Amino acid sequence: MKPPCRAARRQGGVAAIELALILLFFMALLPFVLLFGRALLVYTALQKSAHDAARYMATMPLPQMGKFDTASLGAALAREMVAEAMAESWPDINPAWVNVDCVYADDSYACGSYATAPLQVRIKVTADMPVDFLPALTRKWLPQLAPIPLRANATLRYVH
Repeated sequence: MKPPCRAARRQGGVAAIELALILLFFMALLPFVLLFGRALLVYTALQKSAHDAARYMATMPLPQMGKFDTASLGAALAREMVAEAMAESWPDINPAWVNVDCVYADDSYACGSYATAPLQVRIKVTADMPVDFLPALTRKWLPQLAPIPLRANATLRYVH
């Protein structure tokens, strides 16, 4: 009988070294996976809040929608709904632009511009998600990371 080969014992530590190198690579990628996962979560919340604001405006009674004063109050409340939803999903994010329009027969105007009922209500939201939760070491590697732009649109048919 031959004694067991010593070369097989020397190979036992190679697997541990390979695992350590691979884990180091994947641990470096983890912050970016978390960043884009969080961006997807914030985008989903932004899209849902735009849809909720459009649904609120689309169900506003015609006497209120036909007057500019009450329609602008409803549009301000829709903007506030979007801002609150964004503050819940990411505290540092601020919706830079929330546009509330009513689509009439020929074009879109501010809600309450006409006494007739609009065909559709359109909400457009623009926000920039800051990239500030990455570890300091990662930010030193990538100092040019700009905020992630998020855009959401919701258009609903006016029902009254």
